[in-house]
Amino acid sequence: MIYKNPLAKYPDATAKHLLYSNDCQLNMMARRSDDTLVPLCDVAEHTVEYIGGLWRVQDDCDYEINTIRKRLMVLGTRIPHNEKTFFEYYRAAFVGFNCYGPIIDEFNMIVAKYTTNRGIFWAYGKTIADARAYLGIKLYDEFQDLIHAVAARPQMQKN
Repeated sequence: MIYKNPLAKYPDATAKHLLYSNDCQLNMMARRSDDTLVPLCDVAEHTVEYIGGLWRVQDDCDYEINTIRKRLMVLGTRIPHNEKTFFEYYRAAFVGFNCYGPIIDEFNMIVAKYTTNRGIFWAYGKTIADARAYLGIKLYDEFQDLIHAVAARPQMQKN
């Protein structure tokens, strides 16, 4: 899958299309990550970006990229882990971009996942404990009214 490269000079599709069409007529070339050149008009518009004054063919990405706590990440293998929570844990890697598309860092992070009727909640950390803590805070922020209503019930019954 081709992801939008944040390094692209023309994030607006209209401006990019105009430049692409004009440069195709001028027989401009596009550079691939292996440093070879290909005629721009032989490359589909959605697979190239104008970065650093050159058209660059974006590498295909075999990974699904997720946004977790405003960071782009790729999930790896699920970590078998039993505890009292219903969280799932995964190995994960941060995603960066170079001129030719996404690059995946090493899988040295842990992502925690929890599915509710309000959606799927995610958090990450260096360890399972970190990921669980961040996810717990996120869930508390989302469900604090419900938590306080249930937690206050025994106190209210005593009075």
